[in-house]
Amino acid sequence: MPSEKAKLNKALMATCVACNKPISTESAVSLTGIEDGHQKQYTVCNKCANGGWRPPGFVGMLSFRRE
Repeated sequence: MPSEKAKLNKALMATCVACNKPISTESAVSLTGIEDGHQKQYTVCNKCANGGWRPPGFVGMLSFRRE
């Protein structure tokens, strides 16, 4: 879980590209995909990542993480 300090700091927030919910960067996962032939980082929440969401062009493995 994000710390109270992180919850209050808007600079430490991101938006999950899968569900469009705001998430703390402490509980986010950055996955590399391919867009227009170039690598791009996609930030997703643990729930979406554990649920199987992967960006286009994702190659690799992702270990289960606690939510």
